[in-house]
Amino acid sequence: ILSSCEFIIFKDLKQSCNQRQMTKHIFQKTKGPIIILAVHLCGTLSLKAVDMFNNNPNVKFFALKPCCLPQMVYAKRGDVFRIGNHQFDAKEVCSNGSFNKKRWVGPPRWHLQPKFDLWAENLFRGIDVGMESDVSKEDAKTQHDGRRVVVASENGLKAKNEITIQVDGGFQNTYIFAERRPITSGIWGDQ
Repeated sequence: ILSSCEFIIFKDLKQSCNQRQMTKHIFQKTKGPIIILAVHLCGTLSLKAVDMFNNNPNVKFFALKPCCLPQMVYAKRGDVFRIGNHQFDAKEVCSNGSFNKKRWVGPPRWHLQPKFDLWAENLFRGIDVGMESDVSKEDAKTQHDGRRVVVASENGLKAKNEITIQVDGGFQNTYIFAERRPITSGIWGDQ
């Protein structure tokens, strides 16, 4: 979902032609602010959503709820995922298994939690709020309390939150947020 103060648009990010059209007709023409709400994105769609935030400075706020892990085809090809200034091997996060008619087909889901945690961490690291290019590590502010990680730079903030909603075998409870400055204090508190 892409939203501006004037309209809301639903697009299929799997199709590269839609990505190009969105860049041409939304990101390049809208002064902003734009909010990207990326909820329950399966597999590599999360990578595409992070790229949209990183590549379009008029996107003010980004919320991502990653879902399924990328399929094994990426690992078998030896792919390396690149988002922002971050890259990681697909084999670290890819897995077999998927839902078929609301029924899980694959390894026991609880086996996948370590891979999902690594997937979410890599997505978080790939979000660019000025850490690598604009701010030295000493100037960045990082807070970590076990359930939430917040990284602040002079250009923005990003946070990775663990909010337990899925239970009984569900573990995909990671929510990732980013905002470019000026920061909306009601969202971030005293950052």
